[in-house]
Amino acid sequence: MMKTVTIGIASMEEVSQRFLAAVKSGKSHGTFFSYATPELLFRTFTTPRWQIIRAMTGAGPMSIRELSRRIERDVKGVHRDVTALLEAGLLEHDEHGAIVFPFDTVHVDFTLKAADLAPPSATERKALDPATDEACEQASRTARRRAAPRKRESRPAGSR
Repeated sequence: MMKTVTIGIASMEEVSQRFLAAVKSGKSHGTFFSYATPELLFRTFTTPRWQIIRAMTGAGPMSIRELSRRIERDVKGVHRDVTALLEAGLLEHDEHGAIVFPFDTVHVDFTLKAADLAPPSATERKALDPATDEACEQASRTARRRAAPRKRESRPAGSR
């Protein structure tokens, strides 16, 4: 039997309705990973992490080193991304400590509306992740400092 995971964007109401329907019917309606906003989904599923999911779908347990070889990436970077996917609950450890993506197929399901595509306001960004907002502002200030032209003072000939 094929196991499918559905990844998407859903409001808390939609998640609650899906849960109540499963309880009412008494049977599982599959495995879902739902995110409240596109930003949250894309923060978890970066391009390198999609590579990992693609390589591990239906492949069974493997070590991080083997996964690194398959996707031709460095072990340290793969380890960082695998850790993030383990924390998100998408990957698991088997009884021998190997990592496994326990699904044979992945279904991605979401619809972006015009309101979803508008950039979040400063208030919404802070509500999502205040630490990220502060880090972005600090990075922006640092980038501006680096980008500013430097005045070079003339030095006497022969000095360093």
